[in-house]
Amino acid sequence: MTARWTHGRSARHDGAVCGADDGPSPRITDEPHLVTCPDCPDAAENETIPDDAATGDPHIITTLREAKAGHTRKIDGVVVDATTANAILTVYDAATPKTRAKIAGLPLTVMVSLAWNLLRADAEGDPR
Repeated sequence: MTARWTHGRSARHDGAVCGADDGPSPRITDEPHLVTCPDCPDAAENETIPDDAATGDPHIITTLREAKAGHTRKIDGVVVDATTANAILTVYDAATPKTRAKIAGLPLTVMVSLAWNLLRADAEGDPR
């Protein structure tokens, strides 16, 4: 028998704040005192942080520079840590101006994937 938890409701997507799927109909509530999921309280706290930038925002690179400096920043509903911001900015700063504009217009998830793939390939000596 698996434990059934009551999850906090997410404001950004249907389902639980913690992203868990307890099957066809997970129990979800807006009432914090009814939440029994061990992961939902911390995730709910992150959910309440307002977005500092969104995809296509002209200030997204500035926001990433602030995140790199150690400030908590949230982009497209995702809290960005200093290491991830540094990876994105390393690729961004090494790019040509035309490519920088393209990178800055990407959704955060694609930016992160691109940055880590390029940095991993560079570390492994892959001539891409």
